[in-house]
Amino acid sequence: MTRPTVKLDVYGKRFLVERDGEQWCTYLLGADGKRSPFPVAIPDNLHENELAQYFDDLFHEASTPQKPNVVRLT
Repeated sequence: MTRPTVKLDVYGKRFLVERDGEQWCTYLLGADGKRSPFPVAIPDNLHENELAQYFDDLFHEASTPQKPNVVRLT
């Protein structure tokens, strides 16, 4: 069984959000492809298609004219 995995571009920073059992785990993706745990409280019942909007709501202060949106990459 595959775990839901979503990559997001959050105003220029890339994140990997992965389902681990009943919870979501978030990682910051480095330019070298390495991932580092990134603490974000994501409700367990949030569906994967709601993650981009959730990250937009959390980090909207980081938006810029060049990066105005959170974009789902996968």
